[in-house]
Amino acid sequence: MREIRNCNVVVCGGAGFFGTHLVKHLIDDRNCNVLVLDNLIVGQKKWIHPKANFIWCDITQSETRLRNIIRDFNTDFVANAVAEPYVPISFERPLHVFDTNARGALMLINASQEAGVKGILQISSAEIYGDIDGKITEEAKTNPHSSYGASKLAIDTLVQARWAEAKTPCIALRMFNLVGENETHPYVIPEIIRQVSTSDNVYLGSNTYRDFQYVGDAAKMAVELLEKGNFGEVYNMGSEKGIQIYELAIVIGRLMGKTIQVFHDETRDRPKDINHLQSDNTKLYSVIDYRPQVSLEEALKLTIADYEKNGFCF
Repeated sequence: MREIRNCNVVVCGGAGFFGTHLVKHLIDDRNCNVLVLDNLIVGQKKWIHPKANFIWCDITQSETRLRNIIRDFNTDFVANAVAEPYVPISFERPLHVFDTNARGALMLINASQEAGVKGILQISSAEIYGDIDGKITEEAKTNPHSSYGASKLAIDTLVQARWAEAKTPCIALRMFNLVGENETHPYVIPEIIRQVSTSDNVYLGSNTYRDFQYVGDAAKMAVELLEKGNFGEVYNMGSEKGIQIYELAIVIGRLMGKTIQVFHDETRDRPKDINHLQSDNTKLYSVIDYRPQVSLEEALKLTIADYEKNGFCF
């Protein structure tokens, strides 16, 4: 076991959605000294924990600079939450998405190993699986439906290959959908909240099925996985539950004090969209003890309150 407590941790993408919650947990609950690396293109500097150190950095620019930063901080662990995560962007800018999600991530992983860290967590995505009915295990066939999913599958494969050939101490965490404060992109939940705030009618794309987990729970589970997981392995993480998107919209409407109607807008359909994503956490739960504490409804309340207080940042 690699204890992550009272130590030095670099969080790349620590000004973004998942990254800010990861930093908060590391500082508030584990008394770690945290260095945030972020280029602030989508991350918000105001969201960075006040006790965190910060360096502006783009992971795609220089492996040498990354290695020097990580080494100079006497880093024990690195977590990479950097990504171009908004799937529609990959339809128009596939090379940019691959550069960030795969090449940049590998540069960071290489730099971290050269700097002598004890462990690296690479944040991946369930989008690599494509369409699979029921709960999805890590043994399921991968069939990404987007350039984004393909870029995430590439770095997952490299995590496994680099452990086999160079003992690179890295774990890949395939996260399903997250919900919570500090959202940085107009995903389905922010879009529903935006529409419900001004109308009783909500227009959405396909009525897909998604597994939503509270981001604060996800951060705690991710840190424990980096402590206890096996290097060179991939792990799924989600709520193991799920909901149809139209039903989700009705729940959000109720929480915002409205009875809404949902209409299908074909212009919002994604090319080759994934109909069903639901995590099987069996492998993850074989190595960590923490279990999700915040229900979907409570997570939605926190998210709605965050938007009502701070507005949309995108």
